[in-house]
Amino acid sequence: MKQVSAILTAYLGILSLLLFTGCEQPFLPETDDAFPDLVVEGYIEAGPDARPPYVILTRTQPFYGVFDSESLSGLFVHDARVEVKSQNATFVLQEVCLTDLNPEIAQLLLSQFGIAEDSIAVDFCIYTDLSLALKGEIGLTYDLFIEAEGRVLSARTIIPEHVPIDSFRFVSPSASAPDSLKELRGWLTDPAGQPNYYRFMTRVGKAPWYPGLNSVVNDRFFDGGSFEFPIPKGEPIGADIDPATFGLFTLKDTLEVRWLSIDVQQYDFWNTLEFNTINQGPFSSYTRIDGNIEGGLGVWGGMSVSSYQLIVE
Repeated sequence: MKQVSAILTAYLGILSLLLFTGCEQPFLPETDDAFPDLVVEGYIEAGPDARPPYVILTRTQPFYGVFDSESLSGLFVHDARVEVKSQNATFVLQEVCLTDLNPEIAQLLLSQFGIAEDSIAVDFCIYTDLSLALKGEIGLTYDLFIEAEGRVLSARTIIPEHVPIDSFRFVSPSASAPDSLKELRGWLTDPAGQPNYYRFMTRVGKAPWYPGLNSVVNDRFFDGGSFEFPIPKGEPIGADIDPATFGLFTLKDTLEVRWLSIDVQQYDFWNTLEFNTINQGPFSSYTRIDGNIEGGLGVWGGMSVSSYQLIVE
């Protein structure tokens, strides 16, 4: 049970995959019978709050295809060989699907996403290290190799040094805002003389982790500086936004901040993806989503992680 529970946390990033598969080619193709690409979303983490390494492997969705629960389940690629190599050691990741879990664990998984058990019809699948032998370490290089459906995919990532948040405080967003709503701010000291890339996610109570609309930042303009910055409350994809409360936390909320030092490939991936998502509309321009997967689409990213538990005061 302990081993399976640790693996469950790896599913937290899976919803971002569904967003990615609908965004990487937002234009009208000349034909709709192109051979589908393989899409990778995979991560390896280091730190006391690190999740097990995992890879989500899917196919691209046809532009004119039907987008329902059955087609979503069909996007997952099964029976692939997925390997991670580091320091002359090779780790084979095993496939785990929602239907492989007993009802108790499956319900726990769905609650992590905030999804009602009777409203889900997609059999989520990932590739992960069931032995828990593969541990991410800061400074090490990790090579990903995938053989699936007659194709070979590969990528490389390095887990960067972690830069923690020094402190937090809650402030009133404006003089006219209700006393029950607060803005979260963090204080960061950025190391000088080296490029650093950051990402954050938040969750309230036992809700899923959600990134902010702009969840990544680099230190190009504040290298070596110490400064305070806002950490807005993350929102689920497609949620209705109320400008009066967007990004704010409610007094007495118990929340967590997941703070990530990420590699440049992961920064480029999320930066272009979030830019494309925010700027969608009838007059928006096409944005190509950056990735580091040779032979396919997507990202294999390394990150060092810390989590902070706070009560809104």
